[in-house]
Amino acid sequence: MTDISLFQLQDGSSITSSHLLSLLEKVKAQDARVLYMHTGLTFGAPNPGLSRQELLGHLYDVVASLGVPTLLVPTFTFSFCNGNDYGVQTSRSKMGALNEYIRKLPGAIRSVDPLMSSVLIGEDRDLVENLGKHSIGANSTFDKLHRRGAAVKFLFVGTTVSECFTYTHYVEERLAIPYRYNRDFTGSITDGDRSWEDTYTLFVRYKGVIPSSSGLLESDLLRRGLLRKVGCGTSSISCVDEPDGYQTIVEHLRENVSCYLDADPGDRNTEFAVSNMVAL
Repeated sequence: MTDISLFQLQDGSSITSSHLLSLLEKVKAQDARVLYMHTGLTFGAPNPGLSRQELLGHLYDVVASLGVPTLLVPTFTFSFCNGNDYGVQTSRSKMGALNEYIRKLPGAIRSVDPLMSSVLIGEDRDLVENLGKHSIGANSTFDKLHRRGAAVKFLFVGTTVSECFTYTHYVEERLAIPYRYNRDFTGSITDGDRSWEDTYTLFVRYKGVIPSSSGLLESDLLRRGLLRKVGCGTSSISCVDEPDGYQTIVEHLRENVSCYLDADPGDRNTEFAVSNMVAL
């Protein structure tokens, strides 16, 4: 890994490759067998001496330097939800520039999931292969991650648990919380030279249900010492082990099933109409 300035801060300092790697190691990301990474490029101003592709390449090299056997990133498209067809090799991810860069790398494997695909680089290919058709339920990537338990860590690079811990919705589905329901979406999938029509299921919110912005999960994980978090420029890096995340979410929902909501009208309206769905 080449040590290079990646982001520049207002005080004249910069975040280098080696500094970023040291922070990833500080949150113990390297101890995972499987690392599921959410990303955002919010640490500072990108080094103007690097092209966008060069910056993304250096960022990936830093993560690869951890030596984790299996890396996954979300490449959700919500294609069928938005009335679009899904191309395994061609549908652009809506989960950020670094995730899209990783999707296109040689050796990257993307799941055949027209709603909530993930891309894998490394050993445990089963996490994105032979999946069921419930994107966040039984036999989904998230379900397989849960079965691997302590081998799995969730990493947040330039983003936070409060902003994008999609795994929370898998736990909601497992507990059959009352403010979401299973909805089928149908469309066309293309994988290489093969195309077919298929139906996938997603655990969506009833109309009028509004997620909370309180940050309850992140703050409680920090309070319990389960979320390892360090500042990095104008953002942060954090990491949580799968069993700790899962159990904390279960405890929250069993204590107060509405704890992650700002509003729930309770009328269970299944009207569904979106044109640019980017989050569950």
